[in-house]
Amino acid sequence: MNRKATLFFLIGSIVMAALIPLAVIADRRYERTDIPRIAIIPDMDKMPYLKPERSSDLFADHRGMRPHIPGTMAREDFIFDNMAEQRAHPNNWKKDHVVLSNGKQFQRVMYGQVLTNGQASFINHIPIPVTRRLIARGEEQFDIFCAPCHGYNGQGNGTVNIYDSELRAEGESREAGTWVQPSNLTLIGVQALPDGGIYDVVTNGIAAMAAYKDQIPVVDRWAIVSYVRVLGLSQKKVPAYRLPATVRTELTNRK
Repeated sequence: MNRKATLFFLIGSIVMAALIPLAVIADRRYERTDIPRIAIIPDMDKMPYLKPERSSDLFADHRGMRPHIPGTMAREDFIFDNMAEQRAHPNNWKKDHVVLSNGKQFQRVMYGQVLTNGQASFINHIPIPVTRRLIARGEEQFDIFCAPCHGYNGQGNGTVNIYDSELRAEGESREAGTWVQPSNLTLIGVQALPDGGIYDVVTNGIAAMAAYKDQIPVVDRWAIVSYVRVLGLSQKKVPAYRLPATVRTELTNRK
């Protein structure tokens, strides 16, 4: 083998050997393993941390768990999914979310209340835009969570209440006597409540009714409030002259 061929073979061998680690890395890139990777520069892979409720000498009060900074909110606490709009505007972040920018707005949307001079009071109106889609979403969520007790018409005679009445009539269940009939949501007692008051009942429950804050997201609770208002309006007596012409004609033909 002449000198030129030897040099070519040597360079080729070095290049091939240099490619082997790259080939191994490329192959392992798509493999799953339980073995921790080798961290040449560990950075934050292995860093000191404190377990909950442990003390720390880093801070003057020696508390490892830091309290919230006064006047601030965690970012995830003031951005809420707006499921009513997500179907109509997929991947449109401005339409898909309700974003709160200050503490008062946070109180209104999250709690349905405002704090004035240390005294909390329920807000009178739903604090997010009420659209047809929000009301439709409210009807959907109402039918899932509320109708079993309150009925689809909101008048307090849902499937659960009907079943309880049957048990009482048959006298087969001692527990049936402990059931309290749900409120008629279309009556003045409920409809006179401020929107924040109805929201609070959905969120925290009242009397025999359980809280639904863990099952129903914030915006969907407001959607339910909007639909409760619709149920109340559906029972309201309206003078004939205020009805649409098509409805008046239909009623006249029925006489």
